[in-house]
Amino acid sequence: MMLIGRFIFGLGGETQFVCKSAIISQWFRGKELAFAFGVNLSFSRLGSVLAGIIEPRIVDAHDGNLGLALWIGFSFCVISWFCGVGIVCCEMYADKIDGTKA
Repeated sequence: MMLIGRFIFGLGGETQFVCKSAIISQWFRGKELAFAFGVNLSFSRLGSVLAGIIEPRIVDAHDGNLGLALWIGFSFCVISWFCGVGIVCCEMYADKIDGTKA
């Protein structure tokens, strides 16, 4: 079961990385592009570190209720997904105004 979950996570993670890179490369050029990629990677790593720190504290604070901690993490993933959909909608609107196709 863990291998299946890791496989699915790996598929989503790589796809997400490619999409983020494509969006960032459209918005930034030159030295700004390298900085934008660095900030993006830093926030990704920071999110992983914070999840590793905060999740055990949630479990301990709620008498070992791992399910609650996982649901909170899932909620953040859903919020992130909606933010991603919002970014795509903004990109489509900007392309429409500029007269270019995505």
